[in-house]
Amino acid sequence: MNTIIKDGADTQSKKLLRFRLYGSFAHFNQPISNRFRNTYSVIPKPQLLGLIGSIVGLEGYKNKDTIPVFYQKLSNLKVYIKPNTNQDRKFAVTYNSMNSFLSNRVDAGPPNVIMNEQILMEPDYEIGLLLNENNDLHKKIIEYVQDNRTTFPIYFGKNEFFANIQYISLEDYEINFVDNLVCNSILPFDELGKGSASNVKLELLPIDFNEYFKYIYHLMAIPQKDCGINIKNPSNFITSNGNIYYVF
Repeated sequence: MNTIIKDGADTQSKKLLRFRLYGSFAHFNQPISNRFRNTYSVIPKPQLLGLIGSIVGLEGYKNKDTIPVFYQKLSNLKVYIKPNTNQDRKFAVTYNSMNSFLSNRVDAGPPNVIMNEQILMEPDYEIGLLLNENNDLHKKIIEYVQDNRTTFPIYFGKNEFFANIQYISLEDYEINFVDNLVCNSILPFDELGKGSASNVKLELLPIDFNEYFKYIYHLMAIPQKDCGINIKNPSNFITSNGNIYYVF
């Protein structure tokens, strides 16, 4: 997983937009089983990009053969994701689902299927976006987040799980050059140096899409407390106001 943070000539226009993203419940579906639906512990980047697209009115999924507008416009956006709590609180719900895909009979209606689903309680993140104030779409993202408003309703994975945004700041940032640091945002496991794995939780998360619009996965480290870690590629991180984040 290679992160390249490009520095152009107009460095004054490049900003870090920080905002809080939170709600009561979330379900970030792990496509493992049809009948037991697990959830990722943190919002994956592809779902975050879809949520940002909803904020500024970019259309989402229409059919499997068409790449959504939000991804066409935002696929190169660099972000960081920082959980605001180390608590991983989940509970399971059971419900009936009318699922036509599980029926092979043309003379019968969809079967009544018992579903088990994990729900994430009180998801709460700090999100950072690297934006260019000379880019019209980026300017719109900044404007909407600063006003705490969205074009479309935003959700945490399911329509009934509403999400909220709360503007934090728009600030300058620099490329990091320190290899021993405190990082609270999620980062790739293979960025960790020797002896750092004991301070993090590991989870295989979607980080992008491939050419067939299928998830690309990477083993990510989720820091569990404020403690120092050694990293292999310091320049894949940014620093702003004394904080250090991994952007991807």
